[in-house]
Amino acid sequence: MSSSPIIEKSPASPPDLSQTRNSTELNEPDPGAEHEQHGHGVEWAELVRIAFVAIAAAAVWFRLWEPFPHISVIGIVATLIGGYPIFKEAFENIVERKMTMELSMTIALLSALVIGEFFTALVITGFVLAAEVLEGLTVGRGRRAIQSLLDFLPRTVAVRRDGQVIEVPSDQVQVDETVIVKPGGHIPVDGIVLSGRSFVEQAAITGEAMPVEKAQGDAVYAGTINQSGALEIGAQKLGRDTTFGRIIEAVERAEKSRAPIQKTADRLAGYLVYFALGAAVLTFTCWRKAELSLRLQSRNVSVIEGISSQGGTLRVPGK
Repeated sequence: MSSSPIIEKSPASPPDLSQTRNSTELNEPDPGAEHEQHGHGVEWAELVRIAFVAIAAAAVWFRLWEPFPHISVIGIVATLIGGYPIFKEAFENIVERKMTMELSMTIALLSALVIGEFFTALVITGFVLAAEVLEGLTVGRGRRAIQSLLDFLPRTVAVRRDGQVIEVPSDQVQVDETVIVKPGGHIPVDGIVLSGRSFVEQAAITGEAMPVEKAQGDAVYAGTINQSGALEIGAQKLGRDTTFGRIIEAVERAEKSRAPIQKTADRLAGYLVYFALGAAVLTFTCWRKAELSLRLQSRNVSVIEGISSQGGTLRVPGK
């Protein structure tokens, strides 16, 4: 192969919030995305699947129902049902010619079923499904963290145009426009206070625990909260260009990036899978040869014992 084998694990990625310049555009609720983020239906289905596999494993261990002496119907059926998501993704990876964790797990499960280790197959299936659930919870937490940041940005903004104050969508605010923020409102842009005086809670940006007084000429930041008085702000930076927007981008990059040690582990895991497969083939070949040799020796001993028991004589060629 021209490239080193790599185990690829494709976790659910957080929503790509970098497609637009103004992060406030992304604050619009998306019912489909919201359902996907919480994933209650999928999560419960996975929990039910894990419980089903665990109960089946207990049934196989205690041999509650074994109609056939060497085949566990419960073990086979539970492994196929519980491992369906693993088998499905492994098939897709085979089509794409990728060596992934799901493919290696599929090989392990099928091998366990072939040699009759049905309890082992169910244990492997349960561990893999539990790992998937934990990964989903971790990714969901990251998504909720990003969404909580976006909730600090207003969807509409009051701006002064042609001597009038009008409400416009936040993504339509232009640089150098005058933005008016009422008491209790969220500041949508980075800019300079043109008029007014107020206390602004900017802990999300600077980490300051106490609100900071703002007056004419002071800088304010998007995502902070105007507490007491009305402010007129000259917009200087919008959306992704604001300090708050850069924070969101940093969180997104952290969600999508992998640590260098994880990349190294994935690369080595790819070699480990091929090594394990090669070792399995070699072990099977050696075991078969040893088994044939033992059978031949056992047959020869049986023949000698049979002749000896009948008082016969063995003739050695040349003597």
